[in-house]
Amino acid sequence: MFKRILGVVILISSLVVLILLLVTAFAIGPVVDSVAVGLDNALALTDETLTTVSSTLEQTQATLVSVNETMSTATQTTDSLAQTIYDTQPLMEGITNVIAQQAPQNIEAVQSAIPNIAAVGGVVDDALTALSEFGVSQTIPIPFNPITLDFDLGIDYQPVEPFDESLAAIGTSLDGLPEQLRALRSDLEVTTANLGVVGDDLQTASGDLAAINEDIAAFIPLLDDYLAIIDQIGATLGQAQSQVAANLSTIKLIGTILPLALALTQLAPLYVGWELMTGKRDTEAIIKEVEEDLEERAEELADEKAAQAAALVATAEADPDFDHENADADA
Repeated sequence: MFKRILGVVILISSLVVLILLLVTAFAIGPVVDSVAVGLDNALALTDETLTTVSSTLEQTQATLVSVNETMSTATQTTDSLAQTIYDTQPLMEGITNVIAQQAPQNIEAVQSAIPNIAAVGGVVDDALTALSEFGVSQTIPIPFNPITLDFDLGIDYQPVEPFDESLAAIGTSLDGLPEQLRALRSDLEVTTANLGVVGDDLQTASGDLAAINEDIAAFIPLLDDYLAIIDQIGATLGQAQSQVAANLSTIKLIGTILPLALALTQLAPLYVGWELMTGKRDTEAIIKEVEEDLEERAEELADEKAAQAAALVATAEADPDFDHENADADA
């Protein structure tokens, strides 16, 4: 009974192992193909990503080159503007002197002279009025043809406002203007000082722009290195893709052949289990057969050794220089 149970266990175990090996042998192919497709898609996606990154880096490099040129122009422009502002300061100082000092003095001088000019203007106005009114109109009583004589100086002076009053109005209109111009001095001086500050700031900004531009210029060659590295990675991915395909084909072949070879090893346990389960295999008989085979094999080996020893003895007797010690050891 024990032999039958043992045979059933061996038979079932062998069948399970055989089925698993066969399933593995036939399933390994689709699994490896699926893995190959996944790896190929992943490598292709990686290659596309590297291509996109490479294009992005090339565009970034072109943009940085353009920015570098623009920053160089901006640096020069800012520096020139700072110098222009510095050069404007003396002009502003001169304008301040003219507006806040010389102009008020001149206006006050004009205002002081206007009353005298207005007095002269009154005299001129009276004279022009008298000359404008001067004229002769006389009729000569000639019989049958009287003659009328009209004579003047040709001066028509009828101003809307007298000359002296106009001059006085000009003087009046200038009242307060000198004080206003002098009040501009502080504002103009502040403006001049601010121009110096702006010039300093622009010069500082020019230096900062130059430093930033140097950093940008130093970063541009690094992009060339990055692009070279990406190209190398792309080439390596192409080689890896080919190698992966070849290796997966080998794995697929081995994964199919190996389970089939292992499945063949289950034939013996199946046979033994079947015989134990059906009672066709007697263990004692098997052991006895094995012992008989071993005894027969031992007798055959003894006969072979005896034949070899006899051959060695015959050789020793025929050859007096024969090495008897080695011959005895061989025997």
